[in-house]
Amino acid sequence: MNNIKKIDMHVHTHLPGGPERLRGGTWPIPEELRKIYDDLNIEKGVEMPRLAPERSHDPITSRDAGYIAKQYSETIGWYFCYLDPRMGTNSPCDNLSYYIDFYKEQGAKGVGELQANMYIDDPRMMNLLSSCEKCNVPVTIHFGKIGEGCGIADDIGLPRLEKVLENYPKLKILGHAMTFWSEISDDVSEETRNGYPTGKIKKEGRIAALMRKYPNLYCDLSAYSGYNAISRDREYGLKFLQEFNERIFYATDISTPQKPDGPAQCMAAFLDNAVNNGELSAKAYENICRKNALALLNGEI
Repeated sequence: MNNIKKIDMHVHTHLPGGPERLRGGTWPIPEELRKIYDDLNIEKGVEMPRLAPERSHDPITSRDAGYIAKQYSETIGWYFCYLDPRMGTNSPCDNLSYYIDFYKEQGAKGVGELQANMYIDDPRMMNLLSSCEKCNVPVTIHFGKIGEGCGIADDIGLPRLEKVLENYPKLKILGHAMTFWSEISDDVSEETRNGYPTGKIKKEGRIAALMRKYPNLYCDLSAYSGYNAISRDREYGLKFLQEFNERIFYATDISTPQKPDGPAQCMAAFLDNAVNNGELSAKAYENICRKNALALLNGEI
């Protein structure tokens, strides 16, 4: 049996005492997350702050994330810092490198999870992404739709993302969430792109094309969006994982003290079963579950 200790490239945990969401529930505290990690065979995770006002109920600041990583290092091994393109003077001329350098000195390994509900090629967003490239930090992006909750927006086919990939070839972008992963198939539509499309992938979508063309694009498998994209057509999903295994990260996006029976558990089981059944190579499995994350976090890729 090949069940490697995983690194979670995307998780949310908070200190106790915050308000519940309007729909109920809270962030998991580190002790609750540790129990979930033990059940999922996860060694440690990367804390992702959340500060964008869109759909935010109890913000996790960069300082919170740094504190949690320091105090609960057995569970949170690393953290990203959160920057919003509207911070400073809300101008595309702001020097956002100033903030990135500050948090890098405090131990932050990247920027994310970006969630501001604006287009990815908005001048203010481009300014932020340019600063990330200049400071040599990866960025995790939650893709969404304008006016529909949180998330960086693009059009069908991800033409604006391609513009960013072309303009900032040294910037490592980790794509995540529904409007990103729906592009695994060519049949994506305005009605399905902000949800969980189902069915066989008869013609591959833009993600594969962009991955082949731009070595600075990476994939974050977290949440139901990642699991759905890979599992909706098992044959194609495994082919995708194998081809791009050096630029895909296992991740959970855990954001509640839930029992590990949701997409985080499903993705872990999918990967474990695939390698044990010989459907995914041991090298690809190890890269996705652990080695890619450690290489990125250690500045080796």
